[in-house]
Amino acid sequence: MPICIINLFLYKYFFMKHLTLSILSVLITGFTFGQSYWQQEVNYTIQVKLDDKNHTISGFDEFEYVNNSPDNLDRIYIHLWPNAYRNGKTALGKQQYSNGETALRFGPKEDLGSIDSLDFKLNGQTVKWEYDPINIDIAVILLPTPLLPGQRVSVSTPFKVKIPSGSISRLGHIGQSYQITQWYPKPAVYDKNGWNPIPYLNQGEFYSEYGSFDVSITLPKNYVVAATGDLQTQSEIDFLNAKATETQKRFGEFLEQKQGKAGKTPFPESSSEFKTIRYTQSKVHDFAWFADKRYGVLKGEVTLPHSKRKVTSWAMFVPQNAAVWTDAIEYINDGTYYYSLWNGDYPYNNVTAVDGTISAGGGMEYPNVTVIGNTSNKEELEVVIVHEVGHNWFYGILGSNERVHGWMDEGMNTLNEVRYVQTKYPDNTRLSDMVLNGSFHFEDLDHHDLSDIAYRMTAVIGEDQPIETHSAEFSSMNYGTIMYMKTGLVFYYLKDYLGEKLFDDCMHAYFEEWKFKHPQPEDMKATLERVSKKDLSWLFHDLIQTTNHVDYKLSSVKTSENGTTVKVKNKGQVDGPIEINVYKNDQLVETHWIEPGQKKSRSDLKTKDADRVEIDASNDIPEMYRQNNTWMANKAFKKLEPIHMEFLSGYNEKDKSELYWTPIIAGNVYDQFMIGAAFHNMGISPNRFQYFIAPMYSFGRQMVSGIGEFSYTCLPKSGLKVSRFGLSVKSFKNDSSYARKQDGAYLALAPYWFTKIGNRTNSPISQSFLLQGIVKADIQANTSTDYVGGFAKYTFGVNKPDHKLSVILRTDAVFSSETEMARVTADATYRFRYLKNTMKRWVEVRGFIGNTYHYKNSLGIKEYRMGMSLSGNDGQQDLFFEDYYFGRGLVDGMWSQQRDENMGGFKSTAYFGTTTHWMATSNVYFQLPIPKMGIFGLFADLGAFHNGTSVTSAINTGVGMRLGKVFGLYFPIWMSKELNDSYGNSSYAEKIRFTLKMNIVNKGIKLSSLMN
Repeated sequence: MPICIINLFLYKYFFMKHLTLSILSVLITGFTFGQSYWQQEVNYTIQVKLDDKNHTISGFDEFEYVNNSPDNLDRIYIHLWPNAYRNGKTALGKQQYSNGETALRFGPKEDLGSIDSLDFKLNGQTVKWEYDPINIDIAVILLPTPLLPGQRVSVSTPFKVKIPSGSISRLGHIGQSYQITQWYPKPAVYDKNGWNPIPYLNQGEFYSEYGSFDVSITLPKNYVVAATGDLQTQSEIDFLNAKATETQKRFGEFLEQKQGKAGKTPFPESSSEFKTIRYTQSKVHDFAWFADKRYGVLKGEVTLPHSKRKVTSWAMFVPQNAAVWTDAIEYINDGTYYYSLWNGDYPYNNVTAVDGTISAGGGMEYPNVTVIGNTSNKEELEVVIVHEVGHNWFYGILGSNERVHGWMDEGMNTLNEVRYVQTKYPDNTRLSDMVLNGSFHFEDLDHHDLSDIAYRMTAVIGEDQPIETHSAEFSSMNYGTIMYMKTGLVFYYLKDYLGEKLFDDCMHAYFEEWKFKHPQPEDMKATLERVSKKDLSWLFHDLIQTTNHVDYKLSSVKTSENGTTVKVKNKGQVDGPIEINVYKNDQLVETHWIEPGQKKSRSDLKTKDADRVEIDASNDIPEMYRQNNTWMANKAFKKLEPIHMEFLSGYNEKDKSELYWTPIIAGNVYDQFMIGAAFHNMGISPNRFQYFIAPMYSFGRQMVSGIGEFSYTCLPKSGLKVSRFGLSVKSFKNDSSYARKQDGAYLALAPYWFTKIGNRTNSPISQSFLLQGIVKADIQANTSTDYVGGFAKYTFGVNKPDHKLSVILRTDAVFSSETEMARVTADATYRFRYLKNTMKRWVEVRGFIGNTYHYKNSLGIKEYRMGMSLSGNDGQQDLFFEDYYFGRGLVDGMWSQQRDENMGGFKSTAYFGTTTHWMATSNVYFQLPIPKMGIFGLFADLGAFHNGTSVTSAINTGVGMRLGKVFGLYFPIWMSKELNDSYGNSSYAEKIRFTLKMNIVNKGIKLSSLMN
């Protein structure tokens, strides 16, 4: 608050007539703030003892609860978070299971955790308490008399914690390496919104009350301990100092050991003697400790930038990781220094990072101490240490509600992490180095670009969510790309707009006003707006509360002797500020910011004869598309980037029209061997317009065959996640034996519109709609249209850990010179996981019904390709060229046995059951419960169809082999008589069917979904 008052006073000083009113206003604001804001206080005294043979801790927890609220409290909610590890039915167990982690549901019993032996007392008297009926890791103490405002009460209980395996989540042990976090009974936060009891989760962090801790830990004497707070036990201080000296002397010895996973430092025997060490700390909301007998210790010191106070830094690591941890003290010191510089000085005496060996997670923060998971190199370790040390500010000192407003700590911390790397290593190529060591056309991409590309790749497919989303409601992908990365990008954008000094003034004011308190998003907004004197609604509303995207376009540039006139259009959904950069002789000579709120703007700049103008030359604005941001004076097409060819793929740079290429080979029965090249612009960052062209020389056709795909992507503001308009093109050789046609080739044009329906929520429900047309032409001496048509397809899906449902409603229409056909079909597939352990075996049940409601044929005979097939489409029946076939028109031979997984779905190759009337089928596929052999299963098909005169039924059974949804091979065992008779004299080998799913371009299919 003091910094803000001074800044506001100085500003008003220049307007003397308002001076008195301004001072009065500030005083009233300060008085109102002081009167309206309150928070509770909790002061702990805890004694705990480690049993490293049984992996338990036993202790006594006593805390003073101070009611600073204006309310009478009749209860106190208590978090018992070790109970989250009790079984798979807890909130943690359910969340992990939904993400495919089965440890709490099916893991060994000895890996589970719990807290028990509780006996809560209030001021020494037994009190009634009970578990939450839904979450066993939450309890409530029912107060015998209300706790009035200003009153305090002492709550105490013994407790015993069974420490779970460290591979599950944050609390745990790996052998006798202990990470003791979220381990003691602690009250939930009571704030202006009421009580905040929350179950423990892996995805979704914490919200706890500030206060003081006095913690005594008893454990075998040879353990090295890192913990929250200041160590009060002199003998342990001497022990750690001696360990630090010993580590320096033995560091060369550590480095000679096998490093990383190849080396495994054994645990020494535990001392028979015990020690009790005591830590104290005030103005913190949590206490964690870590213990390992193998730790080497590094000690250092950092001088804070503002107060010049010195802070002791500690790093504790396992010798097998010595090579990576060599410079850990430097990383801790630099992180502490820069975060203090940009936000406010670190208020504690010690800052520590400990090696968490192979415990779960990349890193996790607690007051004064952070645990680091496995890191493969020094660069990765530095980033993780700095990020986790940085959490001492964001949630440690600024105690926002991490569960509800996760961006306020993770996102703001990511901003500072990126700023740290960009400041310390201004020429860093962190992202380039991560992708094949910079050899994959990722030149000069830095740490900031990692967040930028990750966010844009998520948003361009319509799967992003608002930054202001409850932590537990993020998809696992968006938890990182949106809550962490996009928030960092958004505030980096704000830093550039305000300038570093003003931005730092804002953050210092936020720090001073809200340190050791619980700020809400509106509090942060109010502080930043007051200090910056800017309306930041474009950021706090558009960029944080919605998925509205940023997109600015350089409309025109005119240069003259008087300067440069730049017109900019806002094509996006965020009315944010726009940065214009002007270059002359390749040197930045002028920068201008267009203020927020302008859809179209004109800027008259001073620079004469500019040779390049760019929007956001440094790429710090989180724009979706940047290919319309550059104007070049010396180019014939001044706003068209020059073509730049690169091999395979890469990063789509905004000042280049990237043309990627790669040699390709292919083949089918008719074209035989094909060789050619693919040309496309599908790089790692998105383009609105994308293309893929693959011409190939066909040795069978003796001319060019190939495919092409052209699409344009739109991101609607609401209702639809993403829309894509496109055109697919295919041309290959025809089958010479195909009825009514001579040898030749075909050309298929398929325009389409694909859209994902729904809001951007982490829902198991998905919906999409595809409208696709077809124009199929035969190319012989003359080109003639074979048929035209189209289909509309609606897909509804439910994706849960043990249950998956897919429903497809579709209508097709095709018209040729001889035939008209229109039909409607419904397809529903339900998958149930009948083995829920690590084997994960499924039963799949499918139902299909279809009816041809219009059929007209002038030839007087039924046209096979227009019918619904009991065995699924073959190449001829793939009227809309939705898949690739090795022998599209074959009726015999191995390649004719390729069928699609649609229509009747029978796992057969028979042409029996093709109808232009109605069909109904049911298919079952049962994955066999054979360990490591999940590709094998049993199938059974049952169906009926109308053949024009009567209803015929069929049954088919056998053994299948599936590789996800990409490939299937099916061997019949028994089938009904009519189906069997239809094969005639065919051999058994001719009854074996295979499927191959290759076309994933215009369907909106995720590659991962093909492997489910």
